[in-house]
Amino acid sequence: MAQSLLAGSRIWHRRVSSLLFVFFLLVCLTGLMLGWKSMFSTRVFELPKQATKDHSGQWLPLDSLATAAARALEQHTGIKAGHARRADLRLSGGYIEFMFDRGYYVRVDGSNGLVTLIERRYGEWIQDIHDGAIVDNWLGDKAGAAKKIYSSVIGVALLFLTLTGIYLWYKPVLIKRRAARTRATTF
Repeated sequence: MAQSLLAGSRIWHRRVSSLLFVFFLLVCLTGLMLGWKSMFSTRVFELPKQATKDHSGQWLPLDSLATAAARALEQHTGIKAGHARRADLRLSGGYIEFMFDRGYYVRVDGSNGLVTLIERRYGEWIQDIHDGAIVDNWLGDKAGAAKKIYSSVIGVALLFLTLTGIYLWYKPVLIKRRAARTRATTF
């Protein structure tokens, strides 16, 4: 019984790992890239560090800061910016960072509207590949069904491979110990 379970585990371990090898490699590589995602960005424009030091003052209205960010992005890249997808407010830093399509980020000083940084980041794109959301983006699925299926399959497969791998490693150790005990007691 133990030998057939061991042989069956070995067969299924090999099948699952062979079937999902490309996806495991993709998750591994994109995971490494996410760990170093700061290396995957390009500075388009950066103002020398002369931004406002006092961050306690009044801020300009959000819509004027967003307009300044969009105008600066169009001016420095030639890309029609449109509306920002997201805005991250950094009160302690005294700036707001607007995210536009194609991974462009524009940092604007909140008190004077001065654009201090325009950067293109690829971390979000790498994250979408890593977790399978890129398929949802291609299909236009806002619910994220492909991401959920992909994450579930990869997660369950990794759990299965981990458990069968431990079993495949540990079972022969137990068999050898039993055989050694049997030999020791018969002499």
